[in-house]
Amino acid sequence: MSKTLKLVIFIYCSILPLFLQARQEEQPQQDCEQITKIALDRLIPLIQKNDYTELETVLSTIQSVCGENEFTQRMRIFRALLEKKSGGELIADYLAKNYHEILVMRWDYSIEEKYQSIYQNNKKDFNYIPLKHPIDSLLKIKAEALLHSTAFNLTEQEEEIALLFADRIDEFYQSYEKPISPAKPTALEKARQRAAYKDRGGFSIYAGAEFPITGTDPLFKTNPVMGFMYSSPLASNFLYELGLKIRINSNDRDFEYWLDNQTEVINSAASYSIGGTAGYKVFDNDTFIIYPKLGLFFESTGTGLSEVTYYDNGNYYDDEYGSSNVKYHNVNTMRASAGFAFMRHISTKKYIGLEASYHYIPYNWDNQLQTNIQPNYASLQLFFRF
Repeated sequence: MSKTLKLVIFIYCSILPLFLQARQEEQPQQDCEQITKIALDRLIPLIQKNDYTELETVLSTIQSVCGENEFTQRMRIFRALLEKKSGGELIADYLAKNYHEILVMRWDYSIEEKYQSIYQNNKKDFNYIPLKHPIDSLLKIKAEALLHSTAFNLTEQEEEIALLFADRIDEFYQSYEKPISPAKPTALEKARQRAAYKDRGGFSIYAGAEFPITGTDPLFKTNPVMGFMYSSPLASNFLYELGLKIRINSNDRDFEYWLDNQTEVINSAASYSIGGTAGYKVFDNDTFIIYPKLGLFFESTGTGLSEVTYYDNGNYYDDEYGSSNVKYHNVNTMRASAGFAFMRHISTKKYIGLEASYHYIPYNWDNQLQTNIQPNYASLQLFFRF
């Protein structure tokens, strides 16, 4: 079996379980989002007509896929109040589960300048109901009508919850029988922080191995590689990195280099690459990110060869007079790469990932290099983004 085929199989076996896990986590979310959208489209005309006969059926459908949440409980309270039924138990349960804090955060996030991106990055935390959805304004109007209508004889508890539903937050907390300062739920706060972090750049540290995939006796065999890169914000679908990568040439043979009309036999300690990569996200569910990438680097393989030139007033000398200039003779070329990166969010702006790449490095572009060095390599690297 060829080394190339072994690499493909290894990459496939490494990434496939992680990809399947991402898809398994994504499917229930997609089902919940789809059911919620259908339910909202059905609920709006019913609420506009004050027709609540089908409300429980619609809410039960949401709950069967998504579980109980703030919205389903809020709708049941609305029905009880508008039908002049006792809502005490429903309201007590709503407050006991801290659903009021979730709704306060919903009102707060709705006035953010980037409310759309906040929702897109944290759909689950908002129960898959977009911020500033028409049902929000419709329910606020209904709540205001409850507060001002003489046809409804609201209890103190019912009036408090109507203030909350009408987005009159200060009045709600002033009259709430257990006054507390508004607190951000942990899950929502973390989600909001993550959305903010995705709008910022970061840095990535790479470590792994690079190995040849062609040639019967390659000069550079399997060697460790590492890198430090600036990484662009993850909020964009287009991603890029800029920085330095180093390959430690600890497993290589000597090679010949032509210098000053003679052949030097040398051994390289390291190869340095400066450049960047560009990629495009093909999958992002805020926990897992998958994207292919292309890279281009200037690469210099150290030879240890250098010469010192001495000069004075523009005249060059072979001896140690005047000033000096050191010229290093390395094997210089370009490195082109094509790869596939898989990232998993671990906390705040931190991610851990795996990158598999193919590299084309035409060393013999340097006409002073006397030994033929095969140009095809592959690498597998772990990276940590922070």
